[in-house]
Amino acid sequence: MSNTVRFTLVLTIVCAAAAAGVGAVYLVTKAPIADKALLTEQQARTQVLPDAVAFEEVEKDCGIYAGRDPEGKLVGHVAVGEAHGYGGTLRLMLGLGTDGRIVKAVVLAHHETPGLGAELTKRQSTDTLWTCLGNGERHAPVAWTDRLSKKTIDKLEIGKGVDAKTGCTITSRGITEAAKDAIRNIREHCPEKTN
Repeated sequence: MSNTVRFTLVLTIVCAAAAAGVGAVYLVTKAPIADKALLTEQQARTQVLPDAVAFEEVEKDCGIYAGRDPEGKLVGHVAVGEAHGYGGTLRLMLGLGTDGRIVKAVVLAHHETPGLGAELTKRQSTDTLWTCLGNGERHAPVAWTDRLSKKTIDKLEIGKGVDAKTGCTITSRGITEAAKDAIRNIREHCPEKTN
């Protein structure tokens, strides 16, 4: 047997073993990853529409949920929107009240630059050294996405209704576009009227 045939055979066996290993890892981790994503989305629903105690999917497999209060009254809808950011696709979950205003938005997934665009997705303290060391008033941590609260779709424009974060204009624009996408999804699929 020539060296070329032997090397080809060995390389084929190694590649087949590696592919089988990757496939086995995928099969083992597929279900836990899907369960974790589902749990994350369920927790995000309660974050973006805190007045709702129950969520029901509007249409089968559409991903849009109607949030209801303890009496069963509609308080708003929750949907996921996607848009392109600086580093790739941004996924954002948004709660939209019955008045057509955003209640809250949370970024579910992103591929933005650490230290720049990724900072828009984190909750950060606005306290100063004085408030930490002295007796100043302490504030709850805020996220850049909190700027979207109480806005309607026509106010979701960088420079017109929302200020971009310096150095993160593309990410800021991506987040607002994902919010618009979520609102459009809600308006398209909801049988109950939303503004």
